[in-house]
Amino acid sequence: MVKGKNEYHLMSDVVARKIFKNSPVALELTARIVSEVLHIDYEYVIKNIKITSEDVAFNALNVDNRVDVNLESDTFYVDIEICYTKGITRERQTDSYLYQLYLGQLFKSKDYSKMKKIIPIMIENYDFFGKNQFVYEVVFMERNLHMVESEFIRKIHINVAYLRNLNYNKIKKEKNILKKLLYFLVCEDENRLEEAYEGDEFMGEVVRYARQIAGFENMKLFLPEEEIQRRDRAEAIEIGLEEGRKKGRKEGRKEGRKEGREQLIKEMVINMNNKNYSIEDISNILGIEKSIVKNIISTK
Repeated sequence: MVKGKNEYHLMSDVVARKIFKNSPVALELTARIVSEVLHIDYEYVIKNIKITSEDVAFNALNVDNRVDVNLESDTFYVDIEICYTKGITRERQTDSYLYQLYLGQLFKSKDYSKMKKIIPIMIENYDFFGKNQFVYEVVFMERNLHMVESEFIRKIHINVAYLRNLNYNKIKKEKNILKKLLYFLVCEDENRLEEAYEGDEFMGEVVRYARQIAGFENMKLFLPEEEIQRRDRAEAIEIGLEEGRKKGRKEGRKEGRKEGREQLIKEMVINMNNKNYSIEDISNILGIEKSIVKNIISTK
């Protein structure tokens, strides 16, 4: 796997946004996370919540509208943010968005008692408060009395870095469902991932799509721009079609994904070979056997 500044490749904005928003498992995955974080019945969440546009426009108030995933029900807004580095810019962006939602409701509402709660869920690759906790919940409180002023705005920090040191067997037996839902983001060992989610059909599907998305994002480094655009368009079409296929032909889909991946790897090997990458480098970057690389090059 190719690793840059962000060691955990699934914790990037582009990859995470596609997994949590633009994949066939997105709605169910986000609904499960929201259900666990907010302690709300899953069936209620999946029936009442919807993934909305990431672009939130409140005219002059719209300072920075780029969010990862925004969800909405009849009683609350949820903003899921994937944060792999701690920085003041990201914090200000999130707070800006939070207050845009708040002010937008003030402008439109005649009955403030019916305003929706606003809950950012920050999935972070670091321990925000440094206290080795998995989940932190922030509300407005009186400093000295420690009394909650209002829960209209809540912020949830989820420290997925906490999961890195957990044994995959523990994750498999873990009663905390939220840990199981997020472990795949920080586990780079594919064998451990397989063990952790053995027998869990849904999370197995999540992991497969995550690998597919992340693999394609890394592979873009070696594809011509026009090919990237073509594949992006094809991916968008495939996402729309995949929901229709979800209830049937699972084996056909698996075979199709396998053939698609093999074709993609073949094209990339040829492209990299043309750019004078060595067989060993191609093997290491793409994570495939040298014999496969040699075979592709010899038959191109």
